[in-house]
Amino acid sequence: MGSNAEGAVLPMARMDALESEGPGVQRLLQEVDLPTRHAELTMASGRRYEVLTGEDGVDRVRIHGGGGQLVLAVEVTDAGPVLTVTGAVVQLEATRSLRMAAPEIALESSGAMTLSTGGDLVSVVGGDQHTRVSGAQRSEARAIELQASDGHVAVRARERITLDGEHIGLNDDPLPQPFGWSAIAFEEG
Repeated sequence: MGSNAEGAVLPMARMDALESEGPGVQRLLQEVDLPTRHAELTMASGRRYEVLTGEDGVDRVRIHGGGGQLVLAVEVTDAGPVLTVTGAVVQLEATRSLRMAAPEIALESSGAMTLSTGGDLVSVVGGDQHTRVSGAQRSEARAIELQASDGHVAVRARERITLDGEHIGLNDDPLPQPFGWSAIAFEEG
């Protein structure tokens, strides 16, 4: 089946009849954008570009590497696009900002993971935060402050707890105030 300029589907017998009508009709038919279910293009680099509509109605664009491996896939579904990138190195760069937003985000690494920033890092958690480390955990900073705004601080160790400092003060501040950076300080201010 084909389609005419208005997008209506024509039976193939009618298309064949129109093609025999002469050069004017043939030129018109060449300008008609007929829907296709599958197209492929192999580049001189050996990469293969594939565009298809599956039986499930999902439109797909796939790029295969020279060895046939899938390196990029875009699926356009009724729920929205799905992007899959596969490769030894995947790099995202933005000159101004990069934002990810979703109801759920998971970052996983079977090896090392590094998070680095040249400025401040703010982490806001709307629920609980639980950190589990199989090895040692270390924190190093110019100063470390810890505040429980509505509750307690509990420290437990299977072995000893060591506190070393030039001055260790217990109940050292007669009128303790929240740290200035804390949410409770902003609420009170």
